[in-house]
Amino acid sequence: MRTNIKNSLRILATCSTMLWVGQGIAADCSSNPANPNGKASKLQNALQQATNTGKPLRLTGTYYIGTDKDATDGKQILKGINVTLRKDLIVDATGARFIAKADLDGDLFSFDTKNNDNVCGNKDQLADFTWKGGDFDMSRAKVSTVVPITRLTPAGREGKDKTADALSIRGVVNTTNYHKLNELVIERINFYGTRNNSDPFYEAGGDSGILMTGALKATIRYNNFYGVRDAAVYLSAGGDNGQFGDHFTIHDNYVERAFDGFTSKRGADNIVMRNNVLKDVVVGLSTKSVFRGWQATNVKIRDNTIDNAMRAISVETTNNVTIEDNEINNLGDVVAAQTSASKANFNAYSDAFEGISLNGVQGTNIVKNNKIRGVTGSSRERSTTAWGIVHRSYEGRNTKNISKINNTFSNVDKWSKYL
Repeated sequence: MRTNIKNSLRILATCSTMLWVGQGIAADCSSNPANPNGKASKLQNALQQATNTGKPLRLTGTYYIGTDKDATDGKQILKGINVTLRKDLIVDATGARFIAKADLDGDLFSFDTKNNDNVCGNKDQLADFTWKGGDFDMSRAKVSTVVPITRLTPAGREGKDKTADALSIRGVVNTTNYHKLNELVIERINFYGTRNNSDPFYEAGGDSGILMTGALKATIRYNNFYGVRDAAVYLSAGGDNGQFGDHFTIHDNYVERAFDGFTSKRGADNIVMRNNVLKDVVVGLSTKSVFRGWQATNVKIRDNTIDNAMRAISVETTNNVTIEDNEINNLGDVVAAQTSASKANFNAYSDAFEGISLNGVQGTNIVKNNKIRGVTGSSRERSTTAWGIVHRSYEGRNTKNISKINNTFSNVDKWSKYL
C-alpha cells in the first residue's frame, strides 16, 4: 500500500500537465479555460489555462483583486494576477471589471516570460497576446516606487513594488535573451487611475496603464485612459541590447490627466503613433532612449491632437523621424493643476513649454503641417514661455537634418528654438 502511495505521489509530482499557480491547483495543458464569472479566486487559473492551451477565454463579471494573499508579516508585497506566458493568450473581457483593492501593491495583471519554461511543450514557441475589452480600476492601488515625481504621491499611498501596472506583459528575459512574445494586440479597454474625473495624474493609483516589453509587433488601439500616474501606454524593446521589440503602432486612443501619454522606449524601431487624442498630460507622445546610445529608427507621429501639455511631442536619440499633421493646443496652459509658470511645469529639460521637442535627432527627418497654438485669453499668455519646435543636443548627439515644412504657430514665444 505504501509503495502504491509513493508511486502515485511521484507520478503527480513529475506530471508535466499539472501546475501549481498560486491560487489553487489549476491548469493542465489541454482543457478548455473556464470563465470565472466574477470569482477572483479563479481568475489567475483561468488565464493560465488559456495560455497553456492557446484556447480563447471569455471573461465576464466584476473582480476585486488584492486580498487573496497573506501579508500578515508586514513584509510580503500583495500582488495581483500572475501568469506565465506559454502559448497564445486570447482574451475577450468585454463588459468585465477589474478593480484593485487598496492593499494591492504591484501589477494588477502580470504576464511574464520564464526562462526555458516548457511545461506544456512550449519552449522556444513564440506566443501571440490578444486582449479585448474590460474596465481596469487602479484608483485605490498602492503607487509604485519608480513613478515620476514621487514627492507628489499622497501620504499612505506609497507602495513597495517597482511596478504597479494594470496590464503588464514582459515578453523576454533580459538577462538571458530568452524570448517569447510575438505579436500583441490590446484594444477597447478603459483604464481609471483616479477616483474623481478632475484629479491630476499624481493623485492616481498604480503606475502605467499598459506596459509591454519585447513584442515583435504590437498594436494598441481604441482604448481610453483617465488619470494615469505614469504612462497610459509604455512600450519597450527588450533583451540585453534592446534587440527584441519593434513595429509598435498606437492609434485611435484617448488619454487625459497622465504624466506620460504614449511612449516607446529603449531603442524600439518602426514606431507609429497616429489619430490619438491627449489632454492634460506632462508629455504627450514620445520616444525615450533610457540607456545612453540606444537609438530608435523610423518613427512616424501623425494626425494626433494634444491639448494642455508641457512637452506635446518629444523624441530622443532617434533617427528618421516624421512628425506631421498634428494639432497642439493651449501650449503654456495649466497642466496637472499646477498654476506656477516655471518650476511646477515638470519639464525635465527646461521651464519652457515645448510643442515639438527634437533631442539628439538625426538621419532624414520631416516636421510638416503641424499646428502649434499657445495659450490665449489668460494671464498665462504672458507669464509662461512656450516654444514651438525645439532643437536640442542630447546624449552627445546634435539634432540635425530637419526639414520643416508648412508648420503654423500662434501665441508662442519662439517658433523654433535651438539649444
